[in-house]
Amino acid sequence: MTQPSVLVITRHYFPEPTGSAPPMTQLAEWMAREGFPTRVVTVRPSYPTPHVFDGYAQGQRDRETLNQVDVIRWPTNPVRGTGLLWRVGPECRFMLQLWKAYLSNSFRPARMLVSLSPSIFTVIGALGFRASGGRHIAVVHDIQSGLGQALGSPAVKMLMLALKRLERWTLNRVDEVVVLSDSMADAIRSLGVTRPITVLPPQIDCSAIQPRPRATGAPPTLMYSGNFGRKQGLQQVLDAAELLKVREPDIRIIMRGEGALKSAIEQEILTRGLTNIQFLPLVAEEELCASLAEGDVHLVPQIADGGDFAVPSKAFAIMAAGRPFIATGTPGSAIDRLARASGAFVCVPPFDSEAFARTAAALLRDDLRRARLGEAGRRFVLGYANTEVVMRRMVDLLEGDNSGGDHRHTEFEHKALRAAH
Repeated sequence: MTQPSVLVITRHYFPEPTGSAPPMTQLAEWMAREGFPTRVVTVRPSYPTPHVFDGYAQGQRDRETLNQVDVIRWPTNPVRGTGLLWRVGPECRFMLQLWKAYLSNSFRPARMLVSLSPSIFTVIGALGFRASGGRHIAVVHDIQSGLGQALGSPAVKMLMLALKRLERWTLNRVDEVVVLSDSMADAIRSLGVTRPITVLPPQIDCSAIQPRPRATGAPPTLMYSGNFGRKQGLQQVLDAAELLKVREPDIRIIMRGEGALKSAIEQEILTRGLTNIQFLPLVAEEELCASLAEGDVHLVPQIADGGDFAVPSKAFAIMAAGRPFIATGTPGSAIDRLARASGAFVCVPPFDSEAFARTAAALLRDDLRRARLGEAGRRFVLGYANTEVVMRRMVDLLEGDNSGGDHRHTEFEHKALRAAH
């Protein structure tokens, strides 16, 4: 293939169905469709399961062209546990593989380079692959030092100072940092990062994800879909389900996903007799729109401090589908700011099962409010997170449009907010 002008380095890519993989896949494929020769360097897919996907484990698809994108996959160690420490080993392996490729000149640097954090180790490994005169954009979906502190592991907390210094050193060596929210931009700036920071949401293909009517005769339905990990704080869903089982027995709760805690959660549901919860697998991309329509109200829980450092990408997909949701977040957190900016969903305090259950029941009873929230979310995503909007901005950044300086998202976001309201 022609030497790429765009090189995307990420541990998460198609066919991983959730997390950072969908937006990174959309980025690469959009750039290729626009005529930029594009290559992705990634690992064999596994997230959110603890094993490499069938059909990839033996290297069957380590080199292929998908939708005009040249994809290179390397062996990996899937993450088999929760918490930051479980992630470090696989992430460092990818960094070492990148260094080896650089030293062996396996592929040349590119004029437009995009690397994804998590993990910061991926960004470190990518530093050598920016061509002379080119641009390196680090897309930050999680701030690992902040997330590690939120997860509360004593071992992780001992490493926080070193990790923060590593994040500061690394991000100050890229040309631009792209983050998901103003709160994340503030947190990165507080680390001592002096490079320009731009806020861009994870892009959503609003032509593929559109509002659909609910199924006739379906019971009132709450839905959680995504990773079953520690960061998501899924105990909040179980506690709310226990209250709703007594108060609103007609409410169905669907939980779709995979992850390190899935077996433990399934066992707890059996132990607590939560017969109002139904487990379903994650769906293929072409079924996502129908799956989102199954939930009258979606659930987006996080651990107590998780919302300070990340906005789950699923929030934008839910809004594109015209469905409201309930998120957990503290006042002033990234998810709380998004709720106030979009007018599309409700935030409740983390681990307040009473508020979670009460808000869910009230929304399910109020058809007009659900419709208003869903319409506001759809308008917001069309103006702020639609693929075409986000990708044009990304191209500007990769081509070196520095006219606006730091926090160039502000005017852009305000335009979206005016459209949303």
